[in-house]
Amino acid sequence: MTSPPISIRPARAADAHTLAALSIQVWLATYTEGVSDLCARYVLSEFTPEKFLALLEAPNVSLHVAEVDDRLVGYSLVRSGVPQPLVPEADSELCTLYVQEPFTRHGVGSALLWAARAGNDGLWLMVNVQNLRACSFYEKHGFVVRGSTDFVLGDGRHRNHVLAMPRAGAT
Repeated sequence: MTSPPISIRPARAADAHTLAALSIQVWLATYTEGVSDLCARYVLSEFTPEKFLALLEAPNVSLHVAEVDDRLVGYSLVRSGVPQPLVPEADSELCTLYVQEPFTRHGVGSALLWAARAGNDGLWLMVNVQNLRACSFYEKHGFVVRGSTDFVLGDGRHRNHVLAMPRAGAT
């Protein structure tokens, strides 16, 4: 199977609605089996065009999109100046790396990760421990587990690994 040509570029304001829709689609496909009221309220409040427009204006945010045939198929979001006690050597968080399902295993995630790492000497992230595909992806790209934390949604607690990309020569 031939991988489609992928282009990576910085996000722009015109992408806000597409980023919101893609986020909802990927989040629901990854974390739900059927949509509860709680999950619906979460994604509809968290992934809005207005929030993406605000992110694009933020000085400490790097947002890149992946396109195939001029359509968004994924994105990465990095915030700099975000310390993580479990990863004291890094202050840039890879907050989100989402790829639409039909484009997984085609290099889109790797290309977005490369863009996310550009200009960031140390990078950390959180990933749901039950998201085995994402855990494997990050391990394959050199991230190591530094500890864990919980993502809380309603009364539910969801265990997340805290991962770090070690700097050259760091442990």
